[in-house]
Parts: sequence; structure tokens; C-alpha cells
Amino acid sequence: MFISTSDHSVDTKNRVSVPACYRSALRNDPHDAIYLFPHFSGAFLEGGGELFIQQYRADIARLGRYDPMGQVMEVAVLGAAKRLDFDSTGRITLPKLFIDHAGLDKKATFVGCGSRFEIWNSKAHDLRAATMAKQAAKMMQDPELVKRLGGGQDLAALIKNSPALADLLDRDKS
Repeated sequence: MFISTSDHSVDTKNRVSVPACYRSALRNDPHDAIYLFPHFSGAFLEGGGELFIQQYRADIARLGRYDPMGQVMEVAVLGAAKRLDFDSTGRITLPKLFIDHAGLDKKATFVGCGSRFEIWNSKAHDLRAATMAKQAAKMMQDPELVKRLGGGQDLAALIKNSPALADLLDRDKS
């Protein structure tokens, strides 16, 4: 799982260190790499491991070969994605097109989003994060939205729906 937010320098050769916790989340992936693409809905990059790109592939395939949305997504995601291999120090080299799309300069902000992550221009992300924090606070005042999110679910239900959480709690008992 990709969590947390961290800033990393982009060097003159367009190399950036991927956060160690992100590399750790990918340790069971078949490749020592990430998949990344310029996102179609804004000036940022979206990425993840093999499961991330396979999920996009499966979602697009479900639409059908001749579905117009499927054709658009094939080009916007699969056609734009690149597999970027890690070097010996955990860095990747970002294509110039990706740097230009996200408006990256000397710093890139990695944002964990669970099964995927985003890479943003640091200043743009700071503004976005502040806006989203305000939106989250406002949404949590709406009982219907809280219910949609699963708020108020009891611990037993959470454990039942999360094998990882159940396993962690079982280990704590030993």
C-alpha cells in the first residue's frame, strides 16, 4: 500500500528517488520497477506497481474492444504509461514529457493513495492538499457521506472485511 506524502529532489538528469516505503510496497512485484503515466485529468503523474497497471488493463478490457471510452482509455492510460526501472539507489529517470506534464522542477511530491500514488509539482500539491483538507472536513459533517465512507462501522465488521487487520490483531494476541 502506498501511503504518506514526501518531497524528493529531481536532479539535472531527471532522476528522482522513489520513497523507500513505496519501494517496499513493491517488493513482491515481478519487476524492480514502477508504471507511471501523465494523468489525463490534471498536471500530475499517476503510478504504481504491476497490479496497478493490470487493474487499469482489466477495467479497460471490460469495456469491450469497440467501446469508445475503452479506446480513449487505452490511449490515455496504456498508451501513455511507461515502465520505469529502479537504479541501484532506488531512483527512476522521468521522461521529459512526464516532467513537463506535471510541471516538475527541482522537487517532486509523492502522494500515496492506497493502491496507487501520484507525483505532483510540490507547490501545486500544497495548494491541492489544503483544499482537500477543507473539503474532507466539510464532507464529514454530512451523515450520508460519512455513511458512504463506512463511518460508524463497528470494529468486528472492520476486522471481518480486512484480513490484514485481523492478521495484525491476531499477532498482537500472541
